[in-house]
Amino acid sequence: MIVCTAGHVDHGKTALVKALTGVDTDRLAEERRRGLTIELGFAPLELPGVGRVSVVDVPGHEQFIPTMLSGCSGLDGVLFTVAADEGPMPQTAEHLDILSLLGVERGVVALTRADLAAPDRLAETAERTRELVKGTFLEGAPMVPVSAVTGAGLDGLRAALAHMLAQVPPPPAGAPRLHIDRVFPVAGSGTVVTGTLTGGPLRRGDAVRLYSSERTARVRGLQCHGVPAEELPAGTRAAVNLAGVRLREVCRGDTLAAPGSLTVTDRADVSLRVLPNAPFSIRSDSQLHFHHGARSLTCRCVLLGRDVLRPGERGWAQLRFAQPLAAAPGDKFVVRFFSPLATVGGGVLLELAPPKKGRMRPERAARLEALARGEIPPPPEPPPAPPSPAVPAPSDGAEQELAALYRQYGLTAPAWERVEPRFAGRIKEARRALRRLRERGELAELALGRYVHREAAAAAERALRDAFGAAPFRLAQARDTLGLSRGDTLLLLELWDRAGVTRREGDARRFT
Repeated sequence: MIVCTAGHVDHGKTALVKALTGVDTDRLAEERRRGLTIELGFAPLELPGVGRVSVVDVPGHEQFIPTMLSGCSGLDGVLFTVAADEGPMPQTAEHLDILSLLGVERGVVALTRADLAAPDRLAETAERTRELVKGTFLEGAPMVPVSAVTGAGLDGLRAALAHMLAQVPPPPAGAPRLHIDRVFPVAGSGTVVTGTLTGGPLRRGDAVRLYSSERTARVRGLQCHGVPAEELPAGTRAAVNLAGVRLREVCRGDTLAAPGSLTVTDRADVSLRVLPNAPFSIRSDSQLHFHHGARSLTCRCVLLGRDVLRPGERGWAQLRFAQPLAAAPGDKFVVRFFSPLATVGGGVLLELAPPKKGRMRPERAARLEALARGEIPPPPEPPPAPPSPAVPAPSDGAEQELAALYRQYGLTAPAWERVEPRFAGRIKEARRALRRLRERGELAELALGRYVHREAAAAAERALRDAFGAAPFRLAQARDTLGLSRGDTLLLLELWDRAGVTRREGDARRFT
């Protein structure tokens, strides 16, 4: 079973996890130096009558909301923290909104730092917290004052968590899926990915696919919290050693799943809810950050049947993604504004191959209503298309050749007008191959006619993350680290800005 922490920065989440489990989940030197959680942390927790539970410790700072979101898939419950001596704060509310949008159904509220709060202050914080969670999945949840310093309340908190998790029904049987939140090499073993396993069991020797690419791999080894296993059930934290995949070919945000179990798409029709406290309405054609599993994408939101969704309203929309999304109908998601960076709403993916036209047609809304109820209406009638000459599909050879060429170019590919002549006599085939590679997300456009392979971009991202972590960095620092020209570095950083991988802070940037 999986439980994640939630709550405002410096409200004692990591200290509480250490008091419960004995594990300090702040593993990075920068986290310990700053006293601030930056990356996801993980720890096993033994609970009476339940057994071993995996705890995911998430950052509380507003700058790391995307990281927090990447750790919130497949949850069985939440350990929701509020500092007794301070009370609910902005990210207390934002984390609660996010968990509600993702459909979390159970939780326990820990009033942390209780040793620092006078009795009247503790009572005030408890009352304010009850008011905050009213109408949410946490209304009526156990509320336990605790201290990670003195140990007061820890036994009661363990009992409350055990009682909560005892109510969790068995997960429905299905295909295994793991949203990848960490990637790292292990000497002598190769590439290892971690994430929360959902859907179904994963076994050593299983064939798997890395989405949204078409790369396949084999499960060489499995571990849960350092313990090797031949098979892991759904609802566990899994470290998966992959055979047939190099480190540069996978990154955080990818999804490991059974071949053929997910749909790769560039758009989806969805049910969308705007939070009552959202700072703005969502208007048709709004640009949004889209969070699904451990992945963050940018998307354009085309509302269906209306032009605006106001705070507190629900409606239908088509989300059009800047990069391919691998998903299944029924998956939940969260959307955030670009500026100000704030959680605005979320919803459910309903149809993953919808038509682009007809957004104001009433039958479109009727179909989505049926899908939202779990019914499967017949597919919509496509409009008659004028006859056109058949266009041959691009050959796999051209796609493989072009992909290999851009892997070789790395981060310094020339403009397309200089690449195209290499396909003399096959220009149309090369252009179709280019379009297919872009549609699948293997190539990203840096600027007009300038492309980069996703593996090269992912390797550069890892190099800069290793160099700077969550600290801000300037263009010149990135240039020197990557060994590129100023112009090539700027194109890459601007690509990440558009995709929400980096965020501008004056003359500097930092990873989200």
